[in-house]
Amino acid sequence: MKNIDKIYCFNNSTENSEFEKITTLTVGTEISTKGSIIYNEGSLLTNYIYREDGTYDLVYTIIDVFGNEESYKENDGVLPTLFLNPSLENYVSVIPYHPTKELEISIPIFNRENIEIPKGNRPFVGNFIGVSNKYSLFYDVDMWSDTKPDKLLAIEFKEKGIKKKYNVKVPLPRNNKIFINNDEIHLLSIDKNGWLHRQIDEKGNEIRKRNIKSTRSFFWQILSLSFEEDSYILSEKKGKIHIETITRECTCITQEVADIKDEFFNTWQPIKISEHTFVTRFNGEFGNGWLTTRKNELLELYYSKDVKGFKEIKTGRTLLLSEDNLVISSLNKTKENNYSVILYPMTDRETKNKIIILNKKLK
Repeated sequence: MKNIDKIYCFNNSTENSEFEKITTLTVGTEISTKGSIIYNEGSLLTNYIYREDGTYDLVYTIIDVFGNEESYKENDGVLPTLFLNPSLENYVSVIPYHPTKELEISIPIFNRENIEIPKGNRPFVGNFIGVSNKYSLFYDVDMWSDTKPDKLLAIEFKEKGIKKKYNVKVPLPRNNKIFINNDEIHLLSIDKNGWLHRQIDEKGNEIRKRNIKSTRSFFWQILSLSFEEDSYILSEKKGKIHIETITRECTCITQEVADIKDEFFNTWQPIKISEHTFVTRFNGEFGNGWLTTRKNELLELYYSKDVKGFKEIKTGRTLLLSEDNLVISSLNKTKENNYSVILYPMTDRETKNKIIILNKKLK
């Protein structure tokens, strides 16, 4: 395959403070953000950059923690899904143009010169969750069905290349959250007996399970999940944010860590930035934000309600930004105890020409 070409498409400005660097990338037409992932202790972004005639290019942009930027144009492909292979090299699944078929291929982003264009597969709509053993893993929950089982995609690698893709229907119950650690795949769901914790392999086979009698009927995300160690689960009700500790003996301890007064509408998969430390983004009726936890402790909580930027709830400090109504597009680890938040202003189509990258260091 042909390697992707470097392009120059952004005006770049970076502001520095003690704990943050804020980079604004601006284009002359329009930009649409698609996702981000770790890359060499920095961030790799995917964006559509539009031309005057309404067509667009898929562009990969590398941002380091100092705000330096490089961009590359995809040769042929749309609807990118970024992921890592088991060697933690950057890959992407894209759909190349075809007049009659819509098939997805999974390829390295860089250093393609020694691979052939792979055979396409039907697109998998789930999210990249992480790596386990020799597999890159994706997970999908059909939110429009109460009966369809969850789906797991396991991409097997051999000598850094893709060997085979396995599409697996996960045994019921459905609507699981998934957590990967130390090459173990853990699922947590709600059933008639409370919470069900299962460990499965990369083919969906159940290894072990246990029922958990939590006092809470609902949870948002897994912060960590294990049979051998304490587990931590994020929940929220009427704006009160809780972390549920599940001991090895299956005892549940609920701890309220914050009260933002407003309910969550959505949360996203927590991003691990160091041992036992995770960053989770959320949104609600009055804004969006993120929180950082270590085990059952809340380290920081940023919320955009009533401020131009984000207010850190624990300290009252406001992180001022140049734009109003900022939306979080994605969030990824950069280096140990550092992360990047990708933002864009909620504006009309004609003026959506910038993205803002916040590089944050955990205090």
